Amino acid sequence: MAILADESMILQMAVKEMTTSLDRALAVLELIEQTPGGMGSGEIRRRLQIPKSSYGYLITRLIDKGYVMRDQETHQYKIGLTPLVLAYGALREMGFRSATEPTLYRLVSETGLAASIGVMERHRVLLVDRVESPEFAMEAVDFANRGGKPVFGRIIRQRRERDIGRELPAHSNALGKVLLAHLSRRHVLEIIAKEGLPSITPKTIVSKVKLLAELERVRRQGFAESDEEQYLGVRGVAAPIFDASGETCAAVSITGDPAREVWKDSKRLIELVRAGGWAISKSMRL
Repeated sequence: MAILADESMILQMAVKEMTTSLDRALAVLELIEQTPGGMGSGEIRRRLQIPKSSYGYLITRLIDKGYVMRDQETHQYKIGLTPLVLAYGALREMGFRSATEPTLYRLVSETGLAASIGVMERHRVLLVDRVESPEFAMEAVDFANRGGKPVFGRIIRQRRERDIGRELPAHSNALGKVLLAHLSRRHVLEIIAKEGLPSITPKTIVSKVKLLAELERVRRQGFAESDEEQYLGVRGVAAPIFDASGETCAAVSITGDPAREVWKDSKRLIELVRAGGWAISKSMRL
């Protein structure tokens, strides 16, 4: 019996150690992902308080499995390609890309604006698909030809601000407002308590009372709008996407420069986005 008790204790200790290692590995990945340009070993260990002996084995395993890579010039650690493979596998299982891309391209063609799909993930908006606008493509080329200098006084938003997989606060953009509006009031209050309502631009809603009133309006009208609340120089309209049970599972939006002529017919844009949401909802049920 004593031998069995000892084996049980050893097993419990092994499981605890494995859990601790997993938690540390996940913390390393999240920290590196949040640091543009990567991070050095000393900074990672200091920030996460990982013993040097444990860190060496941990980072080596992450590199071997492709989760982390080390820049040969800067010696900084960056996210590897394995998470990208896993992310695309997750998107495939969600079934979004095949159902959404025809509608996204149609929205871009009909409006000249960028089109995106977002879902709620861990209290934030996760971009799972996006098609850039033709105007953005031309500006990006001009930007590159100018050696990275501003185009007509404007700065092209960086890639990490537009990439699929980008997480955004839920209160500061049209996608997030749609997703929040279709949650229970209790759930919304929990998200506010956890994430807060940080001011991202001078136009961001930072009042709980104002945000709740805005979400009620979104529920009534069936769409959400944002006006330079996430990024200055970006306006957006979003509508819900429904799953087979009629629940909101995602949102679709169009975004672009508020100074563009197309925004003068905002009613048309709203109808196009709402129709896009219904078209994607229908495609996902087939």
